[in-house]
Amino acid sequence: MGKKDIADRSFFADRERFAELINQHLYQGEQIVLPLNLERKEIRYPSLTSSGGEMSRDILMEDMSRRIRYGLEIETESDYSMPERVMTYDSCEYEQQIKEIHRAHLDRKEYTGYRENKSRMKKSDFLYPTVTVVLYLGEGHWRGRKRLSDLFQITDRDRNLLERNLQDYAFPLIEADFVNYEDYKTDLKDFFQAMQYRQDRAKLRQMFLSENFANLRPETEQVIAAHLQVKQLIQKMRKEELPMCRAFNELMKEERQNGRQEGRREGKREEKSSIVRRMIQEGMAEELIIKIAECTREELAVLTGR
Repeated sequence: MGKKDIADRSFFADRERFAELINQHLYQGEQIVLPLNLERKEIRYPSLTSSGGEMSRDILMEDMSRRIRYGLEIETESDYSMPERVMTYDSCEYEQQIKEIHRAHLDRKEYTGYRENKSRMKKSDFLYPTVTVVLYLGEGHWRGRKRLSDLFQITDRDRNLLERNLQDYAFPLIEADFVNYEDYKTDLKDFFQAMQYRQDRAKLRQMFLSENFANLRPETEQVIAAHLQVKQLIQKMRKEELPMCRAFNELMKEERQNGRQEGRREGKREEKSSIVRRMIQEGMAEELIIKIAECTREELAVLTGR
C-alpha cells in the first residue's frame, strides 16, 4: 500500500467526512447518516484469486442506529472489472455476517433442527445491507464499466430473452472532477476544489492564498498535496516542515527564478551562436573561432547547426 493510499483511507475514514460523502451522494444531501452513529469495521475476507490470501476493503463503516453498512473504494485509475470486484466485496461481506451468526448460534447451542444448522442461521436472523460506493480521484471521467452486465458480450436479443433472469450488479460512482464542491460543509469542499484546479496553477495559487485554506488541518493539506501531482510540493512540505500554502508559493517562486535563469542562458547561447555564424561568414578559420568563442568542435557544430 502506497503513502497516498494510506493518507486517503485515513482522510475519508473520518466519520464527519464519511457521513457527508454518503449523505450527498446516496441521500441527495439529506442528513440521514450521522457521524456519531458510524463505526469503522476492520474486516479481511478470504481472497478468491490467490491461495490462502486475504483481501480487504479500503473503508467499511456501519451505521449502528440504522443497521446498514457502507463500503468505500478509493480509486485513482479506472478499473475495467470494478463491477465484479464490488460484487465480490459485498458477497464476502454477507458471507462474513452469516459466519458470525452461525458461530454465535453454535456457541449458545440455539439450533433446534437440521434446517437451521444447514442454513447457518435461523429464520428470525437478518443481515446488514451493504452499499459499496466507488470514489474516483483520477482526472476526468471514470473509463471503466459501471455495471456487471457491461462485462457480458451477448446480443441484445439474448438480453431481451433473459430479461430479469440475467442478474445485474452496479455501484454508485463519485467522480472528484465533477462533484459540486460548494455542496460540502466539511473540508471535503477544499479537497474537491483542489482536485478540480490541479491542472491550473493560477487557480491553485489563488485558492491557496484564501483565508479558508490558511486554516486547513495538516491531514487535509497532506492528502491534497498527494493528489496535486506536484512531487516537489510534497517534498518541500516534509523537508522544510512548511504549510502547504507557503510551500506552494515558494515552489512557484523557485520555478519563476529557474525560468528566468534558463531564459538568460538561452539568450546567451543565441548571442554566442549569432557571433559564431558571423565569424564563419567572414571566412575565419575554425581553430580561431574555437579560441575566440571558447568552445569545442562539438559545441561549434551545435552552435552553427551542422
